[in-house]
Amino acid sequence: MKKLEKDLEKATEIAKAVLPKMGQFKVPLTPENYRIWFQYCHGGNKGLAADIDQIIGSSASFTPEINRTLYEKYFEKQENRELLEEIQKETQTMINNFLEQMITTAGHSNEYSTQLKKHSERLAQAASLSEIQEVVKDIRADTSQNIEFSHDLQQKLQETTSQMETLRVQLEEAAREASIDALTGLNNRKSLDRKLQELHEEFKEKGETFSAIMLDIDHFKNFNDQYGHKIGDQVLQIMGSGLVESVKGRDFPARYGGEEFVVLLPATTIDNACIVAEQIRHRISEKKLKLRKKGESIGNITVSAGVSQVNADDGIDTVIERADKALYLAKNTGRNKVMSERDL
Repeated sequence: MKKLEKDLEKATEIAKAVLPKMGQFKVPLTPENYRIWFQYCHGGNKGLAADIDQIIGSSASFTPEINRTLYEKYFEKQENRELLEEIQKETQTMINNFLEQMITTAGHSNEYSTQLKKHSERLAQAASLSEIQEVVKDIRADTSQNIEFSHDLQQKLQETTSQMETLRVQLEEAAREASIDALTGLNNRKSLDRKLQELHEEFKEKGETFSAIMLDIDHFKNFNDQYGHKIGDQVLQIMGSGLVESVKGRDFPARYGGEEFVVLLPATTIDNACIVAEQIRHRISEKKLKLRKKGESIGNITVSAGVSQVNADDGIDTVIERADKALYLAKNTGRNKVMSERDL
């Protein structure tokens, strides 16, 4: 009881500190933002605290973009992981209950009962939904070979299989949401890192080249400062749709962070990647931005781009680093242009 009282006192003290802090840095009071700042005032999440301290130290504003990035980084991944674990646990329980019923029904067949018990042991050790599905597949194969099903058990197996399919769809949806940037609909940074590693491994093992384009929206801060963050979000969404329209096949567009984007181009040389980058730059520059209520045009969006191609000395991240350097060369020499690592 005393521990509970102490925990409540501590939580109350933290809660009292949260609102003044959020007010001090003009952070909107939303459930997501409150969760971020409660954890910050609690002090238990050192990574979150370090990121917020760095933002405060740089005198940057806590824009909606920054708040969203903090929440995605420290809380959404945890929520997705918990959802996946819950789905897997539910699946294992469902199949295990069915197995127990089967073992009881098949009691007259020692060989078949032994097989089912082995499947039950495999089920308990399964570390992923795909492994669980393999167990179900083997159960069905053994069942068809060893026992005549009663009508009730046939129906039960059919129901279980249907439930498995429903859970599989839920898992795929959760995995998809975990890999997509909510605002632009593009692949997120986590997906980009996985794809980059995959392409790098293919290059090392098979010599399959790839190129990278790093893009940055020119003067993006001006959109936010002059017209508000809703317009800033609209600019990011236009950028996302422009990238989707400009790429094809195995090309992999992703939001890198803030107003920066990356396109990975498998089986593409730097010369062809520069052509793609120029096509993207041109397509984005044609898009008109208007204030919805007034219908007032507020100009075009332009982007700068940097291009690089993987080479034998590259680690997983160095090809992106060179594209980033080429991007900043483009920005520092006038913006709204494409530069490559050859220009460095």
